[in-house]
Amino acid sequence: MSGIGMRTGLAKMLGTGALLALGIVARAADFDVTVSGVGYYNYESPHANPIALLPDGSLVYAVNTPADTLDVIDTETREVVARINVGIDPVGIAVRPDGKEVWVSNHVSDSVSVIDADPESATRHEILHTISDFNTARATEFDEPVGIAFAGNTKAYVALSSSNRIAVIDVPSRTIRKHLNITAQDPRALAVSGNRLYVIPFESNNQTQISGCWPENIDGVLCTFDARKHVTEAADGSDQSVSRGYVADIVKHPDIPDRDLYVYDTRTDAQVQIVDTLGTLLYGIAVDSEQRVFITQADARNDANGKAGTQGHGMAELENRAFLNRITTLDCKGACRPGEYLELEPLPPADPLPGDALATPFGIAISGDDSTLVVTAAASSRLFTMDADSGEVLGMVDVGWIPRGVALESDADGAPARAWVHNTLANTVSVVDLADRAAPTVDATISLEDPFEADLKLGRISFNSAHASSTGTFACASCHPDGHTDQLLWVLDTPLCDPGCDQIQPRLVQDIRGLRGSAPYHWDGIPGDPFGGVNTANIDRNLAPNCDAEVEESCTRHLIDGSLATTMCDLTDCETNDEGKLGPLTGAERDAMAKYLLSVPYPPSPERPYSNAMTPSARKGVRKFHFEKQCGNCHRMPFWTMTNMGGSGMDVPSWRGANDRWKNAPQNRFFFADFVRGDTRGFPERFGFTSDQDLFQMIVEGSMGFSGALGRQVTLNAATAELPETVDLLRALEISANAGGVVLQGEGIRYRKDGKTLDLTLQYGNRRYRDRDRPAVYTRARLISLAAAGEGLFTITGRLGYKTTYDYPQPTLRPFELPILPMFPGGRPAQFPELYVNKPIHIRGEHIQEGAYVLVNGRRVGGSVRC
Repeated sequence: MSGIGMRTGLAKMLGTGALLALGIVARAADFDVTVSGVGYYNYESPHANPIALLPDGSLVYAVNTPADTLDVIDTETREVVARINVGIDPVGIAVRPDGKEVWVSNHVSDSVSVIDADPESATRHEILHTISDFNTARATEFDEPVGIAFAGNTKAYVALSSSNRIAVIDVPSRTIRKHLNITAQDPRALAVSGNRLYVIPFESNNQTQISGCWPENIDGVLCTFDARKHVTEAADGSDQSVSRGYVADIVKHPDIPDRDLYVYDTRTDAQVQIVDTLGTLLYGIAVDSEQRVFITQADARNDANGKAGTQGHGMAELENRAFLNRITTLDCKGACRPGEYLELEPLPPADPLPGDALATPFGIAISGDDSTLVVTAAASSRLFTMDADSGEVLGMVDVGWIPRGVALESDADGAPARAWVHNTLANTVSVVDLADRAAPTVDATISLEDPFEADLKLGRISFNSAHASSTGTFACASCHPDGHTDQLLWVLDTPLCDPGCDQIQPRLVQDIRGLRGSAPYHWDGIPGDPFGGVNTANIDRNLAPNCDAEVEESCTRHLIDGSLATTMCDLTDCETNDEGKLGPLTGAERDAMAKYLLSVPYPPSPERPYSNAMTPSARKGVRKFHFEKQCGNCHRMPFWTMTNMGGSGMDVPSWRGANDRWKNAPQNRFFFADFVRGDTRGFPERFGFTSDQDLFQMIVEGSMGFSGALGRQVTLNAATAELPETVDLLRALEISANAGGVVLQGEGIRYRKDGKTLDLTLQYGNRRYRDRDRPAVYTRARLISLAAAGEGLFTITGRLGYKTTYDYPQPTLRPFELPILPMFPGGRPAQFPELYVNKPIHIRGEHIQEGAYVLVNGRRVGGSVRC
């Protein structure tokens, strides 16, 4: 669409001059409250322990992340015997030690579902309670939970990944008692053993930064740029003179914190120890009865290829080994003492034999007799066994695509007997016989229901598979884990720095979330460029477009072909595929990945209130951003970025999703050692990206195209039904559903007079809840009264509408004067739409479908959309 004119009652509703800004969402789905279907997006939510066994071994519980269910498998029949609707994107499971409850973390819903697992209970496999936490602004304080661990039957810990905290929960009352602050990025996996809680942050980093060194420095001198003194500093502390513009190494700086393992006393929740420098990306953790700790991790080698000085330096030095796949061991009986790296593959320059790679070690479990580790190599789609004492890999077997979890059964003597493997991207469960540790075999594979489109699923698998690299040791997703960024600098196939410099520039890995509509796709404006013009490799002449703006997949395919021929390919022996192109992966796999890359959205904003009313601070941030500071001149809506800036060809860094990155600039020339040395907070995005908290509040509340009510859940039971906060949340969910912002559905039971229960599946519409399976209708008041009286148990969830396939991308809106092609506009100041009485506003939009309407602050407004 070239433009949209809207005449609505907006000004009357919001007042003269009200900001349309970030509170506006134009949904593509037809609004029909009778529609019972719901849709699904792949948010690339991370996993930690996504599969678990009951203590008696009778049932296996597996998260079905694409379908938003917890699937229950009978271990004898190996069939799915129940599917429990939970929140959006379930990613982690823990079973209470007595086996009476199963807890599931819902990453996008920001909740934990407490499920009855007691075989003697009338409510078995019903949600008993939904654990969530909202502040007075109605924004979540329980953002993006992942790992769960129990310390006995009365205390649980939940890793709140994006806020770098651990919630401590009283199990009987379901209340959050306190938080443990993690001074590192993104805690996900955790484990309890004895009286110890062990927590690992995923984005642990490896102390690398850009050096800012000068060519005059002698070999072996470690130097960094001090942003306060504007001089270089040698390892001995002496200043180095400055005579020319600098070139830059990627170096490890000892002043950058690298905190990898947090240990707490579960009796007091007091911090016992922090252990440093154990790895870069930390995926899983297991602890044996002797407090030996085993961490699955991938150690980045970005400093190996990031040395300054020659035009050709970079990819060849990396040797097609971007990461070392390892298990790190520690002895934590008493104070933790780092043990050793258990290498899963030969160290460079030697490579694993074809078929022997164990890329991206992820899920890990240890046998009851402490003798054997059973581990998934996610990117290699393998399960392997390892001797826990010697670190020797004993055997391996191919399972389903991208396994991220393993639940282990031991025999009467504690030896490994059987493994249940969560093949996360295949969405299957493999049953592996471990009677012979040296020769594990797959006995059965159980399929879980999967709503995702086949080509998007293939593209996602290809992106996460180490088959995309020549050595089979890393995947595209190794640098873009979970569709995000590893927050590391690499020297890849990027342009030289300024004229007169002979160094290839380091670059920070970028997000793949939200790519649709934001081409070209690299800082340098080179790959996937449908517009042409200048880029940082050619600032003196215009280049022709290298893909078609009308066919977005042609642009992501151009990016994929270039990456597979360089970053992913062994430059000394680069294979060709079935199309004759350099690099691994077939043409069909590349085509599927080209679509997949355009399908991953940013997840909902972490602090958008469920009422959808932006806070005063966020509204003030919008005004500052666009009118006072004029940041919007370059960071244009809707993606908060701009390409091919001002003749330089450099892409402007995006503010979108900045709440989830502590590194944001192309080379990150902020010299983090100068900012974080001595800082006990770790790497808080809230203070690292901008010092203006109104601007940051704009980021964390700004619309990503989703209602603030999306994913929000409330369970009505005898203890919660009449609480003011329950009624307030339920009312807000209904308002959003009435406006078409979410589809409101519920599941639960009613107790019958004969002591049995009646299952209910509820659909909200026309201010009523109807049973989708029988002619029964309930009001909100009726559901609350039934639950309060102990006669019913219901969980209500705000879900996506059903038009969420690849053919219905999220609509985007932008200022009217901006050209359709997102080139640098040059206008000062940027125009920004505001509402005035009796005047239409004009904005541009893309992917606007028939039946579109407008939401402001989550409320559907009257009027029409004209194109």
